[in-house]
Amino acid sequence: MKFFKLIIISALILSILVTAISLLFPNTVIVSRAIEVKTTPDKIAYYTADLKHWNHWMSDWKQDKVRIQNDTAFIGTQIIHLISKTDSSVNYQWVATGQAPYQVKIEWFPLAQENYVIHWTFEQHVSWYPWEKFQTLLNEKLLGSKMEMELQNLEGVINH
Repeated sequence: MKFFKLIIISALILSILVTAISLLFPNTVIVSRAIEVKTTPDKIAYYTADLKHWNHWMSDWKQDKVRIQNDTAFIGTQIIHLISKTDSSVNYQWVATGQAPYQVKIEWFPLAQENYVIHWTFEQHVSWYPWEKFQTLLNEKLLGSKMEMELQNLEGVINH
């Protein structure tokens, strides 16, 4: 009986400790990457503001089956939905099963004549749950490198 009490108390203390540590992490996590491209804003908008053209530069879209319905793309266990677009930006909601949704923004800024910076941001708001907070630690590493690769693909398609 004492051993059983020790296990219960240890598990309770460990749970409280993990939860306390996770409360030190922010509720909002932003991962962003940018690339400089020599092009026109219309060409950037063509490839980023219409989900039908993402298959030209998103590597997962080349391999997996993507179903596009209106302003929403379904790929595997993910759903990407167009929220809004302007002359210089586009906003999506990106939902992956088992994760809090991401607010995704792709925007482009002029640097010089026909020279633009494309800035891509994933923003995620999570609850206080420790498993959600600890999951965000992987965002920068995994999502950031994937974003860099996809932006390189986008630059290649635009400059082709």
